[in-house]
Amino acid sequence: MLRFFKWLGLIILGLILMTVVGCSTVALPRVNAKPADTVATPDLLAPIGGMDAVTTKEAWEAERAPFWKDMLLSQVYGSIPPVVPVQVLSDTVLATDLLDGKASLRGVKLAFGGEESQLTIDVHFIVPNTKGPHPVVLGAGFCPNHAVLPFEQVKPPGDAPYPEFCDGSWAEPLFLFIFGRHISTPPLEDLIDKGFAFGAYYPGQIVPDSSSAAPARLAALPKGDMKYGPYAAIGSWAWTALRITDFIEADPGLDGNRVILFGHSRYGKSSLLAGALDPRIAGVIAHQSGTGGASLQKNDIGEPIAEITKTYPHWFTPNYALFADRAGELPFDQHALVALMAPRPLLLGNAARDKWSDPKGAFTSAKAAGKIYALYGEADFTAKDLKDFQPNAALSYQFREGTHGITPEDWTPFLKWLDAHFSDAD
Repeated sequence: MLRFFKWLGLIILGLILMTVVGCSTVALPRVNAKPADTVATPDLLAPIGGMDAVTTKEAWEAERAPFWKDMLLSQVYGSIPPVVPVQVLSDTVLATDLLDGKASLRGVKLAFGGEESQLTIDVHFIVPNTKGPHPVVLGAGFCPNHAVLPFEQVKPPGDAPYPEFCDGSWAEPLFLFIFGRHISTPPLEDLIDKGFAFGAYYPGQIVPDSSSAAPARLAALPKGDMKYGPYAAIGSWAWTALRITDFIEADPGLDGNRVILFGHSRYGKSSLLAGALDPRIAGVIAHQSGTGGASLQKNDIGEPIAEITKTYPHWFTPNYALFADRAGELPFDQHALVALMAPRPLLLGNAARDKWSDPKGAFTSAKAAGKIYALYGEADFTAKDLKDFQPNAALSYQFREGTHGITPEDWTPFLKWLDAHFSDAD
């Protein structure tokens, strides 16, 4: 009987959510495409902490980039686990004739930390049946790989909990309706046709996205230099992407020089952090990454620090919560994270009715970080407004109508951007 009422409550909640989203033009505030009047502070190149103003990429790399990295890790993300051996437990070709014979499917099981490690993760690659090595779009999923790659050969993991809708319950259509049909599965055939491999992984296999379950798994991660405080989930998920990149680098069929991280929302935060930490990452698509991602915090528009650290206390270092209700006192802002990607291609995405992710804050971040890209000889960020998508620019911004999620309207510019920067044709 209790189970019945649980399901009834979920159905009612679902209907409410469907009503809200379906009437989003009325219920959800809309962000216009006009840039914000505010500017990101502090100036990333101005004198600070006894350091002179930065005028060259050499000075940025030698002292200023490490300064901002230290600031972000100590105040937002916490310590990052060390580089550890990546052991290939299995590597199996599961199919060679998918998508009308265009693609093959590989299932790889990795262990982080050596032979005795219990940190294992499944990565599935769908790869073009053309001569490689192929650039790889490595995507963090809200569901395990069996719900991301719609092929019977991909099985659910046996070592990690995951949401019920990932197995095709009644909640799956509701989830896809609210968050877009590409929130789980990207347009695989389009990627294959353009010569890209797609790698799917579920970060919850390493650290679950749960405030109750995460602490134990965080404590089990390899210990390294803990000068930035305890581990947190966003940093651990970034570390997971980098360890998978270690595998890709060593694989002859995959191009380790063209690894593009793709993440939405919380995984947009972790993908952007991974790219900022490791220059091996060739590019990042950080979609609707919001607070703790690309969006500014001092402008007090998007999700407040007080709210995000209360709802997701496992995501960030405890230091971050100290700035709840006083974001204006932060000695930095998230444009520093965006700038740490320079000069590599970065695409930030947002939606008009996703004010919680602060589209204008992400745009202002990109505008402020553009001067660091200019130090490297790349074009400064020149987009005139949020709709001025420039796929050929190293630092790009994409904006659409709608709400929080991933839709075909997102993947159209994603593919243009991937083509412009990483296609074999170029």
